[in-house]
Amino acid sequence: MAIDEAHPSDSRAQREAEVAIIAALSARLGQPLAKTSVPTGNGGRVELDGATGDLSILVEAYAHQGTLRGSQPKKLATDALKLTWIGRQVKAKRKILAVADQEVESYLQRPKAWLTQALIDLGVEVVRVNLDDATVDTLRTAQTVQFR
Repeated sequence: MAIDEAHPSDSRAQREAEVAIIAALSARLGQPLAKTSVPTGNGGRVELDGATGDLSILVEAYAHQGTLRGSQPKKLATDALKLTWIGRQVKAKRKILAVADQEVESYLQRPKAWLTQALIDLGVEVVRVNLDDATVDTLRTAQTVQFR
């Protein structure tokens, strides 16, 4: 394999799409959001996909397109737990799970699902942003290759 050839499980497409999700959400909110590392009480750190400088808004971005499989729903629940926990520590006003697909958004808003109610009770917002067609196509292609 050539050095610059991507491994089939490479997540570069998702990482780049997460940056686009944060940029789109930042524009919608009228607030600058940037990747942020927040220190924890035990000397560790929590990495966030986006946050305002004063940590009043915390965001985790999720770029997956289409039906969730395997551990993907667990990743969303883990992101919600991260937002809730560190949000409490820094007294964040808003905690947002930013998604870029209607199917993922619908999964998080199923009327009788425990996760939906937990997100509501914990004050975690689900916000869907639109990505350009080229980014969506790149994500879907990458997901097909990664799923093999």
